[in-house]
Amino acid sequence: MKKSVYIICVCVLMVLVFYEAGRGEDKKSGGVYVPTARLMSQLQKENNKEEKGKKVAYLTFDDGPSYNTEKILDILKEKKAVSSFFIIGKDISEEKEKIIKRALKQGNAVGVHTYCHEQCNIYKDKEHFFADYDKAEQVLENILGRKPTLHRFPWGSNNGFVSSFVDSLIEELQRRGVRSFDWNVSGEDSVGASVAEETIFANVKRDLTRYDKPIILLHDSATTNHTTAVLPQIIDYIREQGYEFDTLENHPGYLFPASWR
Repeated sequence: MKKSVYIICVCVLMVLVFYEAGRGEDKKSGGVYVPTARLMSQLQKENNKEEKGKKVAYLTFDDGPSYNTEKILDILKEKKAVSSFFIIGKDISEEKEKIIKRALKQGNAVGVHTYCHEQCNIYKDKEHFFADYDKAEQVLENILGRKPTLHRFPWGSNNGFVSSFVDSLIEELQRRGVRSFDWNVSGEDSVGASVAEETIFANVKRDLTRYDKPIILLHDSATTNHTTAVLPQIIDYIREQGYEFDTLENHPGYLFPASWR
């Protein structure tokens, strides 16, 4: 009975989404569908009403790989958890290729973050963005043996550098079969030179339980030692709240009309 009610509710939601899409096409040519963290959360709250008990946490790490990534993989293995890693292409050496392959072997997912991570370059215009993306994609394709299907914008999809043309970027990524993910929970572990472990934990704890499918932003660069140190505590807390872990490759995902941005 509950399953039938859930299916009906999802169908109703989809009808509403397509209705809004039609309105969006009247307001803005193209009717481009784009996912954002804020809007993802908006619809997910409705889904959560009919999917109580299904709690999945999506750990994500940006800006690696580094020696901290190896420590994180040790922790994930010990805790029997998985994550999604968004890499910086220019930092990949032969040794770091081994780290990425190890991450995959342990059941984690890997996606493109950027090649250079320089906002004045990648967000200059659409051409510069995809010139950078293509380089990062090629690096990963050489390691994965296939094109990556996950992506995350440096500083998120709504940052001021890219907001004026991000819809066209997301449309092209979708055309290529790539899904771009923001986040709705952040450890805020890269806002300063050395964010305290207790602060990172408190930041995750603050927002985690607002969502049944939280996407948690953390970093695995060479400077985020405190993130690595507090990760076991974060994983334990997430499990204590009744969540299981999965990668973004298995996230259901949602598409939104550009008019909702």
